[in-house]
Amino acid sequence: MPNSERATPVGDARAVVQPVTGSTRRRLTPWIITAIAIAVVPAVALAAVIATVDLVRDFSYPVNVTISLSYVNDGGRTYTCTYDYSTPRSAPMPAGIAQQMNERDWSQTGQLMYEWAKTHRAAAGSTWDLAMDEFVRFPPWLVQTEDGSEYELWSRQRPGGNCEDGLR
Repeated sequence: MPNSERATPVGDARAVVQPVTGSTRRRLTPWIITAIAIAVVPAVALAAVIATVDLVRDFSYPVNVTISLSYVNDGGRTYTCTYDYSTPRSAPMPAGIAQQMNERDWSQTGQLMYEWAKTHRAAAGSTWDLAMDEFVRFPPWLVQTEDGSEYELWSRQRPGGNCEDGLR
């Protein structure tokens, strides 16, 4: 029997079969790394941009007023949320208005908003916003800037709030 045709006994320890996946894995590794990089790099870049925008906004628009709201829905569950109101440094909120809004008793406002929102249904997600417009009103003001009279007010809900959830 020629050497090339020599059969190896079934129980022979020398008969080791090399898995095909070893060479395939080496070829797939660069593709996997590339795919991960294509997915991760833009996500990290987007997160960096968002963090930078938040830092700039937080510096350029300091928080003047913080309002915490809560209510108990008809099922007995409590919902809470906190909103920060900011104005640009170039056109700040007058100190008296900020003080008035921060010192106001907001303890029943969330419940009033919930009761109002139940009878003023709007598109999904906007009912609570309408209630905010109805119940959280700032006194009017204008600030003289280099560009003339200006008024700008930004609001942002802090993470973890669930007031909108109780209206779904």
